[in-house]
Amino acid sequence: MNNPENSTRQFLRLTRSQRKQHIVLLVSTTLLIVTGFMLQADSWFIGIFGTFSEPVFWLRGWIHRISGVLVTVVCAYHLLYVTVTMEGRSWFVDMLPRGKDFIDASQNVLYMLGFKKNRPKMDRFYYMEKLEYWSVYFGMFIVIVTGFMMWTEYLWPKIYLDIAGAFHLGEATLAALAIIVGHIFSVHYNPHVYPMNRAFIDGMISEELMKEEHRLWYERLMKDSGTHEKDADRNG
Repeated sequence: MNNPENSTRQFLRLTRSQRKQHIVLLVSTTLLIVTGFMLQADSWFIGIFGTFSEPVFWLRGWIHRISGVLVTVVCAYHLLYVTVTMEGRSWFVDMLPRGKDFIDASQNVLYMLGFKKNRPKMDRFYYMEKLEYWSVYFGMFIVIVTGFMMWTEYLWPKIYLDIAGAFHLGEATLAALAIIVGHIFSVHYNPHVYPMNRAFIDGMISEELMKEEHRLWYERLMKDSGTHEKDADRNG
């Protein structure tokens, strides 16, 4: 299979700041999922640790709390990032849902079913990326608030803690499924990028993948580049 990532021409997809935020979110979220679902394990799993079960689960609790603090910090930082930096504001504006996203989604379904010859031209972020981005913030708000309530359980009536626990586990399950089934597929097993989209590592995306996944953005960048080159010739 011809892998678009083998192209020699590359475009900047994720800046250094964005990649750092992604790494912190990746590590903290992974630790939260693993240590969180350990509490749901059956007795046979706990028995694997034998006499070390108690210290292992004591450590699990602290890793979970520290990871929760990390994910809260990176979410707060990202809010600051999209508010005060030009780079972040550009990201936020391009992530806002638009009417075109609904049109793109319907046309892309028709394309995949064979009713349309060509894919719709996607922009810098297409509808699935926007859906995933906003879902993360919605989900993080729930798990952070409910996690804080359970961490400070002595402040809350039992009924509030029961509700918080149900929301915390439910949202964590949805997030884990979304990451495993949706996000990991798109960055690892999608035929267009297999075996891996390296943008989260080096920040770059190939020209072929730009044309395939973000054609509208690619054409705008090319147009702007041509305009700058003409201006430079006039001023030269």
